[in-house]
Amino acid sequence: MKTSSIFGTAERLFKPLIREKLFKDYDELLKNLLIIYINQQIKTYQKQVQDLEKKYQLSFEEFTRAIKGKASWKDEDDWMDWEDAVLFMKKWQNIKEEVLHAAVE
Repeated sequence: MKTSSIFGTAERLFKPLIREKLFKDYDELLKNLLIIYINQQIKTYQKQVQDLEKKYQLSFEEFTRAIKGKASWKDEDDWMDWEDAVLFMKKWQNIKEEVLHAAVE
């Protein structure tokens, strides 16, 4: 897909939002939509972390210490899922900070 085609499609899709003054310009609109998407990603991973914290009544760090050297297969599976959720949650939070502080022209 050509870049010009992508921008043309975006302009057609977003034009009503700009025309109706829901956003002042395309830069504000894109930044807001990106933040909404990022927040959804953060919430997804936060829920996974919270579900595992509730299941084990421990934080990830506490769980890591508790199973060290004696984990079952299920513990290890949960630990890997938990680690991924924590890592991706942090990645999305870092991305959000970068986007929030990015200057738009």
